[in-house]
Amino acid sequence: MSDSSKRMGNPSDLEHLAKLLDGRGNLRDRLDEAFTRAAGLGVRDKLSSLKPMMHWTDDTAVDLRRRAAILRAEDGDPRAAALYAGFKPEDLKGATLPPEAMLIANASVAGGDKFDAGWLKRKPGETYQDWLQRIPGDAVAKVSGNENLGEVVGDYINITALASTVPGAFKMAAAGTLGLVKYFKSLKTPGEVKFLKAPGTTLAQILKGRPPSYIPGSIARLGARIGARTPAPILNVLTGKDGLAALAGKEFAWEANLLKVGKNASALSKATGAGRMGAFASGAGAAMRTAGFWRATGIGGSILATGIGAFDVYQEGNPVDAFKRDKAGYVAKVSGVAFNASLTAAMIAPNPVTIGAAVVTGAVYGVATIVDNWDTVKKFPGKVADAGAWTGRKIGEGASKLADGAKSIGNAIGGLFD
Repeated sequence: MSDSSKRMGNPSDLEHLAKLLDGRGNLRDRLDEAFTRAAGLGVRDKLSSLKPMMHWTDDTAVDLRRRAAILRAEDGDPRAAALYAGFKPEDLKGATLPPEAMLIANASVAGGDKFDAGWLKRKPGETYQDWLQRIPGDAVAKVSGNENLGEVVGDYINITALASTVPGAFKMAAAGTLGLVKYFKSLKTPGEVKFLKAPGTTLAQILKGRPPSYIPGSIARLGARIGARTPAPILNVLTGKDGLAALAGKEFAWEANLLKVGKNASALSKATGAGRMGAFASGAGAAMRTAGFWRATGIGGSILATGIGAFDVYQEGNPVDAFKRDKAGYVAKVSGVAFNASLTAAMIAPNPVTIGAAVVTGAVYGVATIVDNWDTVKKFPGKVADAGAWTGRKIGEGASKLADGAKSIGNAIGGLFD
């Protein structure tokens, strides 16, 4: 198909045709089903002539989406580059291409046959999140013509992500372990049972004058003064209402199991004659007020991170193949999902099981992520030095050309007066 004929198509039609080939329940699935049934009947060899069609459907569907992406790029669709890379529209729901890479990525796609957009294509086993991390660095390499400079940008993004996630995982592992040790020690002392607190509620404790033991005294005193001067209704909205924690048998909001609070509040509402929807609303409202804005926001963010991570792992495909491709990377992704899921559970219902799960998965996730990125961290300083030297040379070349140009202009002006 020529470049001009590609631009005469309708991208939606091309994408629909691709979906007929590899979408759920369409040609590719039916071929798989036919081969599965044939294998069960012992006649799989009878369908050998159809086997090439399986690869044809996959390749053709990808090609159709890339052609559609070229048309979309011409219309300024920000998803065009990701669609060209080989991702399906359903993979991109709610996702955006980073602005710093969007212009050059979509420009490469819009160029069609005139430009090499092969650098955008999805690599084997590459998930959408992996692709998003790779594209900015590759875009810089494309513009500058310096592959090392592109690697510096890509490595910087990876190291920044490492610095923003690993400390939190290790902090959870350390704080959770300390909390569990104190909890089990208190069980041995008659009349003294310490309750576990939900992760992410340290600030609430400080503001209410109940800081953890590891918080410096000066910070604890300052926080308590701020909390004392904050109007109680506002403090309760932010940190959770302690009075409702009694519904779960606890004294403070950060100790309460939100599921128990909601369940018991719903039961009380039903006992006073409320209907099913009214009881549910009462229970949900009590749980939200007990959580407070900060804790509820943390739960929402953790749920979102779990969903994104789980979808990322799903895109890796067969777990055995994914593990063979990148052992440390795959372990880091799977443990990241497990950590965020267990962290969500611990924030909703703090108890020895949920806190213990968050401690273990947090430690595994932190270690696996460091192992996965260790080569990047080691080589990064050298790459930065090389990029700096290259930049210095380019600046020097630019200054030299500027000086030569100024000299030429000066000579030309001088010639006018000779």
